[in-house]
Amino acid sequence: MRVLIVEDDLDMRKILKLYLQKEGFIVSIVSNGQEAIDFLSENQVHLVIMDWMMPVKNGVQTCREIRLLRIPTKILMLTAKGDNEDEITGLTCGADDYLRKPFNIQILLLRIRKLCHAENLLSFQDIRLNPDTMEVTKHGERIILTKTEYELLKFFLSNPNQVLSRELLLDHIWGIDYEGDIRTVDTTIRRLRLKIGDTIIQTRVGLGYMITSNN
Repeated sequence: MRVLIVEDDLDMRKILKLYLQKEGFIVSIVSNGQEAIDFLSENQVHLVIMDWMMPVKNGVQTCREIRLLRIPTKILMLTAKGDNEDEITGLTCGADDYLRKPFNIQILLLRIRKLCHAENLLSFQDIRLNPDTMEVTKHGERIILTKTEYELLKFFLSNPNQVLSRELLLDHIWGIDYEGDIRTVDTTIRRLRLKIGDTIIQTRVGLGYMITSNN
């Protein structure tokens, strides 16, 4: 899932980027509202996390302009302002949610997932798979998979700590009518390992494959 951080505070940008990438989001950063408008005019993102108080063009002005331009994205407003009137302003300018600083990072992540319907995000270690967007990331960087590799990884992530036999994988991914060599499973897993890392999918000799935190 692609996220744009609009924040002029360098330390806050670093913190947000670190946590979001750790959660598997693909993160871009700009430092003010005008840069955000310019970026969104050429790039599509699922969510904009935007500070209220910024130079050049503040968060409220930027939010209103995004809505006027009908740019399809969710907007989460961050601000140190604490009055109820400020919260009303933030929500009525077009923001989808509003979070006051200082905030708990886990609460921020929960708000993000609810806004972007990413509660069903599949993950293991540093791998994240979003079934809604079909994006796969490792350390926050996007991984390009073939359709078969994607479906295979999704099946593994949906069934952690379970040994999946070659026959089961062949039926589920390639279909019960597939008449090719069962070693196709091994070949595809080798290619997938090259992209996601050698240790994610483990071999259980004579049984099949699995992902697990236990070696």
